[in-house]
Order: sequence, then C-alpha cells, then structure tokens
Amino acid sequence: MLMDAFNALMDIWVLVAAVSGVVTGIIIGAIPGLGPTMAIALLIPVTFTMAPIPAITLLLGVYQGAIFGGSISAILLNVPGTPSSAATAIDGYAMARRGEGGRALRIALYASVAGNVFSCLVLILLAEPLASMALNFGPAEMAALMFFALLVIILFGGGVRLDAALMVLLGVFAGIVGLDPIEGTPRFTFDSFAMENGLQLIPVLVGLFAMSEVFLKLFAGHQERHNELEMPEIQPSKVGFLDMWRMRATLFWSSLIGTFVGILPGIGSTVPAFMSYSLARARSKQAQQFGKGADEGVAAPEAANNAVTGGALIPTLALGIPGDAVTAVILGAFMLQGLAPGPFLFRDYGVEVYAIFEALILSSIPTIIFGLLLFKIAVHVIRIQPRHLFPTITILALLGAFSVNNSLVDVWVMLGAGFVGFVLRRGGFPLPPLLIGLILGTPLEQSVRQALLTSNGSLDIFWNSDIALSIFGLTAISILISLMIPMLRKQRQKGEG
Repeated sequence: MLMDAFNALMDIWVLVAAVSGVVTGIIIGAIPGLGPTMAIALLIPVTFTMAPIPAITLLLGVYQGAIFGGSISAILLNVPGTPSSAATAIDGYAMARRGEGGRALRIALYASVAGNVFSCLVLILLAEPLASMALNFGPAEMAALMFFALLVIILFGGGVRLDAALMVLLGVFAGIVGLDPIEGTPRFTFDSFAMENGLQLIPVLVGLFAMSEVFLKLFAGHQERHNELEMPEIQPSKVGFLDMWRMRATLFWSSLIGTFVGILPGIGSTVPAFMSYSLARARSKQAQQFGKGADEGVAAPEAANNAVTGGALIPTLALGIPGDAVTAVILGAFMLQGLAPGPFLFRDYGVEVYAIFEALILSSIPTIIFGLLLFKIAVHVIRIQPRHLFPTITILALLGAFSVNNSLVDVWVMLGAGFVGFVLRRGGFPLPPLLIGLILGTPLEQSVRQALLTSNGSLDIFWNSDIALSIFGLTAISILISLMIPMLRKQRQKGEG
C-alpha cells in the first residue's frame, strides 16, 4: 500500500499543491495575528474542485509552513506569528539582536523539518493500528471516547476551565440546530428550510477564525504597528549538519514531546513548545545561556511545535476526534472530499491516506528550499499594513462561505459566527473548545442515543463494555490529575519561597 501511495504521488498537481501550500503557509504564519487555522479555513473552498490527494496536501502544506512561519516574526521582531512561536522568541530574538538572526532562522527551519518528519513517521506507524482497534467500538464505546476527548479539552486545554466548559457546551448546542439525527424532526430551525441541514462547518469555521479577527481589528481602539518596530539586519550565516547533529538529543526529545502531547485532544502546540524548551534548558550543560541566545533554545520549541502536526492527525484520522483547532478544520476538509475520518478510513481509502502521509514528509523538501528563499521576503510581508490585509481577508471569507452551497444563508451564518467569535474573544473566551464541541457534539448525541435505543433505555450498556469502562477509568484519572496539578504547584512555590 505504501508503494501504491507513492505511485499516486507521482502527479504534477500534488507537487504544485505541496509547494503552494508550504509557501502560502510560511508567508501567512509570518504575519502576526493570522496563523494556520485562519489560513486553512479560508483555503478550504479553493479545494472543492480538486482531487482528494492534492487538496489535502495543499492544506497540510499550509499547516506545516505556517507553524514554521510563525518563528520568522518571533525571531526578527519578538512578535510571535503563532502562539506556539512565543517560546522560540525567547532565544531567537536575543540571537537576532546580536546580529545572528540568519543563524536563528536556519536553526528554526531545520528543527521544524526534523520535528515534522519524526511525527509523520509515528503517524504512519500508529494511525492504522489505532483505527483497527477502533473497529471494535460500538455506540457506547464511541460515546465514552468522545466524552473523554471533550473533558480533556476542558481540563488541560489551558485557560479557565469554566470558560472552556461553557465553550464546549455552546459548540454542542450549536450542533443541535437542524434535523434530529434519529427521528428527523427539525430543531431550532425557526421554520427555515435552509437551516434544516444545520450550521455548516465551513462557514462557521471561517466566521470564528477569520471574520472575528477582522471585527477585532475594526473595533480596536488602536492598531498594532509591528512595522514600526526596529528590524534587526539579517547577517549571512551558515548552519551545517554538524551544528544540528550536536543538538540531536534535544531534537529527539522535543519531537517526542510534540508528537505525543499532540495526540491528546485540545492541547495544541503551545504547551509542548514550552515543555520542550524547559526540558532542553534543564538538560543543558550551559543552562545560563538560555534566554540570551542559545541555539538549543530555538531548536527545542520549533521541533516540538512542528511535531504536533503529525501527532494531532493521529486521533483526527483514526478516531474522527480532532487533536486541536487546526486539525478540526482539516477534519472538515477530509469530510468535504468524501474521506470520512474514523475506523473505516484506512480500509476504504488506504492508498489516498498513505499518499497524504508521504506527501507530508516530502513537503519537508520545499519547506527547506522555500524557507531559505523566503527569509528576506517574509521581512517585507510582516510590514503589510492592516488596512490592506484585512479587506482582502473579508472578501475571501465572503466568497468562501458562499461557495460551500452557493447560498446566502451560509454567508449570514459566517457573519453571525464572526460576530459571536468577536464577542467571545473580546470577553477572553477560547474558541477551539467551541469548535471541537461543534464537531463532536452531533456524533456524541447520536452515539448516546443509539446506545440507549439498543439497550431499551438502560445505562447498563455503558458499564457492561470493557472498552467503555477503560475509557471512563481514564476519564477519572484525568480528573484526579487535573485536581492534583494546582496542589503540586502550590507546594513547589512554598518550597521555593
């Protein structure tokens, strides 16, 4: 199957999609305030007429390129292009201030590629066995698994847990709109025939992550002027194989952290980036150099946040449970291409899936080539004025929402979701839990109701399943860990005091 998948990659359009995605991702990732989620949401309508392999390759190339692109503005301006690049800025900007910006960018690029390749290899090894195991899951087991995923997002997603819980519930309730999945009766459609299909995923995605950003800039009291910040000059610098080989242990542990933390739903790439940075500093014999421009201080977070790419795709494709906000958007793209993520994906579309995996690894080649070429171009991209950037995003958002079903209803849904996202972001509420709640809410409801129908309304179906009980056990352990973490932090602070 791997050879058949490789043969499927021998298509000029796959190459074009990979290069276009990587270049677009690097440029968008370098612009503070944008990031891969918005970029992929805007580009999904472009893939409607494309074949599955080049379409998904394009979007994953954007994902891969944007994660690295965020390090460009983080290193040169101390303004992270993506949240996960904040850890890179600590040592990267220090290097840039002393004239080693070029060296920092090259280390970030090579570490990003190393983390991506590592996580893709793990993805190839684990995704299909996990999907095969999931074939034993019935409605009760799937309900337990999705409940566990939503709970993990609430407990460990960062921020205030009550806010995350409210966002998950809001997403679940938004998924109720439309026809009842069991009885087929309309719910919250307000007698609108167009709303019987529910809130379409793509307009909601574009609204939450693209239009909300436009509204934030529109109603902001002041504009951020990144272009007025002092830009350090990029001096010529070379980073060779031996330089990266000396950091092989840091790259390995950082990639490992990024991959396996990325598998956990809702964690994202920011947490593993800081985890790997802390580990690299703890293991280093020159820990005092961290924060002053240490090479490993740039390599560790970049390897980790790029390794999340493959890790987050493992539960997304094998179980249909997105690992973070970006893979939630990518999950929607798979569904639009007729590749429904879940246990049957590898059985029915094995060649296509493995071709996409291999394309993700091969995308590392254009990432290195164009990453090196785009360093100086990206400096000028960072200076784009918001008054030029955000009208373009608005036009793309309107066209993208309309093109889903050629319906103005989807445009209004997108604008409504954008306004809701704007209000929530102004209030400090996180959007990823809402999005994942919207995606998992409907299948969670359907699984629970199917399980209860099978058991004539008895809850015993959940307790009589060894798999479901195991998942509930993990749920209980997660709750205990979440309660213990604050206590351990307080004890540590008292000890340090």
